[in-house]
Amino acid sequence: MARIKKGILGGFSGKVGTVVGASWKTVDYMRGLPRPSNKPSTMKQLAQRNKMALLRGFLLGLRDVIELRFQNISKYTPMNDALSYNMLNTIEGIHPEQSVNFKQLIFSKGDLLGTWSPKVVSIKSNSVDFSWKNGNFTPLCAADDQVTLVVYNPVKKVFCILENAGLREDKASRLLLPEDFAGDTLHCYISFYSENRKLASTNEYLGEITAV
Repeated sequence: MARIKKGILGGFSGKVGTVVGASWKTVDYMRGLPRPSNKPSTMKQLAQRNKMALLRGFLLGLRDVIELRFQNISKYTPMNDALSYNMLNTIEGIHPEQSVNFKQLIFSKGDLLGTWSPKVVSIKSNSVDFSWKNGNFTPLCAADDQVTLVVYNPVKKVFCILENAGLREDKASRLLLPEDFAGDTLHCYISFYSENRKLASTNEYLGEITAV
């Protein structure tokens, strides 16, 4: 059943017969229901669907970061923009042996500058230590930019995210890990977010480490 939003002359949402009404960015539109196809899927179609399935579930673990910090592309929603970008740049291999290239993964994207000589180590149990150097502070590289740390455990298929992990001027921060991460290989990322919550940096991949 469809629902009329603005009277008989307005747009509607829902399904009426073979027509679906919806709205996107205040624009009302209608589309026909897709017709089922008996044609077998091509390898290209299968590969594209597999990319979508791989990334959609994967990026959901970063939803809160993406919604605020995936900037500079505004074709769709931040999540859909991130999905589109990473489908083009992050998946490697040939179907059905496709996988995520963690070095290429982008979940924060914007105009803030990154950092210099970032490093990551795990020398204390259940923790990862990040460090970096600063140059001269500017409006796009401010002392009070907030740090976001992200670690992904491909064995457990879990992200550990620490927002507001400190300030750019601190030059170091620590992320605590679950105890069962010990011995696992982790992929590590750092990014920055302006104090006024308007600008983000593009996240940087710091490499792999083994959790102590």
